Amino acid sequence: MGQKTAIGSILKSIGNNAQGKVVPGWGAVPVMAFIGVAFLIFITIMLQVYNESLLLQGFSVDWNGG
Repeated sequence: MGQKTAIGSILKSIGNNAQGKVVPGWGAVPVMAFIGVAFLIFITIMLQVYNESLLLQGFSVDWNGG
């Protein structure tokens, strides 16, 4: 068994007081769903730009950078 220190006691009291407890309800699900949908839209737009099915004026997609 290891030594007991003051810093260890402080960190243990801060970090483990709610271990195993579950908050009832939806929690952060709406926030994560919004982030997921926003990321899906972003990736779809990037794929369309790269595939040139969505054309942006003054922006070309090629390997030469021109």
